[in-house]
Amino acid sequence: MAEEPDARVAIVAGAGAGIGRASALALARDGADLVLAARRPEPLGELADDIRDLTGRRVLAVPTDLADQDACRALVDTSARELGRVDVVVNVATYNPSGRLEELDPDEFRRAFEINVLGVLAVSRAALPHLRAVGGGSIVQISSEAPRAKPVGLGAYASTKAAMEVASGVLAKEVGPDGIRVNVVVAGYTENAKLAGYIADIAARREVPESEVRAELTRSSALRRITRPEDIADAVAFLASDRARAITGTVVPVTSGVSFG
Repeated sequence: MAEEPDARVAIVAGAGAGIGRASALALARDGADLVLAARRPEPLGELADDIRDLTGRRVLAVPTDLADQDACRALVDTSARELGRVDVVVNVATYNPSGRLEELDPDEFRRAFEINVLGVLAVSRAALPHLRAVGGGSIVQISSEAPRAKPVGLGAYASTKAAMEVASGVLAKEVGPDGIRVNVVVAGYTENAKLAGYIADIAARREVPESEVRAELTRSSALRRITRPEDIADAVAFLASDRARAITGTVVPVTSGVSFG
C-alpha cells in the first residue's frame, strides 16, 4: 500500500497481547498507521509484522516501560517524529498486583499507580500538543469493572483504575475545547491469559473442573457469553473514529452485560 502522508496515526500503549493487540489490528483495519508500545520487544515485533501483512499500514514498534515517565514522553515524541503526526492514543497497559491491602507490599501498590494512573496520564499528556496540531483527536483508556466490584485481593488494581477513570473524565473537560475527546472503555470478563489463570485458580480451590467455572462466568452475563478482546477493540476503534465525534468524558462498559456492582 502506498504511503498516505495524511493517514491517522494511533499509539497503542500496551499492545503486546489481548485487548492491546486486538485494538491495534482494529485501528489498522480502519486505516490508521500504528505505533505499538509495551515492555517486551518480541510480541511487538510479531504484531507489527502481522499488521503490515494484513493491512499494509505503516507500523512502528517502540519497546517502552510505561512506569517510566520519561519513556512515556519519548514514546510520543518518537511517534510524531517518525510518522509525522499523532491522532489517537489508546492506553491498554496495566499492572495488577494481587493481595489483601493490609498485606500488600507498598512497592507493588506504587508500581500499580505508576502504570495504571501516572503512565496513562504521561502518554495522554505528551500527546496533547500533537493532537492539537491536527485539530483534535481521541484518547481511549482501558479500565475494568474492578472499581465497581471492589474485589478482595485486587484493591490496588481497583483503586488505581478508579483514579484513572476520574482523571480521564477531568481531562476530557479540560481538553474538550481543543477538539480532543477522552473516553474510557470498561472490560468485564475478557477471554485472555489472565482470565484463563483466574478460572484455573478458582477451579483448583473448589476442586471442580475448569469448565464448570467457565460456565458460571458465562451465565453471569446478560448475553451468556464471555467478552472477547475483539469486542473491546471494536469499541476502541469506534471511539477513536469521527463517528464518535460527539462522545467524550464517558465510561463505556463492554462486558456482555456482566454487572459486578
